Amino acid sequence: MKENQRYKNIKRIRWIARVLSIVILLFTITLLISSALAATSESLPLIYWLLLGMWCLSALCLGVAWRWELVGSILAIVTPVSREMVYLYLSGQILVDFWQVWMPILFPVALFILARELERKLIKDQRPKTPQEIY
Repeated sequence: MKENQRYKNIKRIRWIARVLSIVILLFTITLLISSALAATSESLPLIYWLLLGMWCLSALCLGVAWRWELVGSILAIVTPVSREMVYLYLSGQILVDFWQVWMPILFPVALFILARELERKLIKDQRPKTPQEIY
């Protein structure tokens, strides 16, 4: 009974992360469309498109985390870090509001990793113990 409740909690955590990633993907699509529409009236700098592309890649990594939780989560964390490094290298400045880009990504990533680790622990607890583990 206890394992069943733990499995339900893992499933809830996973679905909360998925719903949040859908919201982030919808926000990313909206941001991309509005930027494309704004670019028709005036040309935007190349660095802007590069930063927007890295944001979109990070949001797509959340979609990868639906299937492969650890791989998608690691890629979703590495992408904003590399985004900041690219901006620092190209412009010589640090973005002051980088946390506004990172926070929407980090919360679902943390939930995906938490769900994966809880599931691994649940599977490990259900596995029969070998004689070496008993003694």
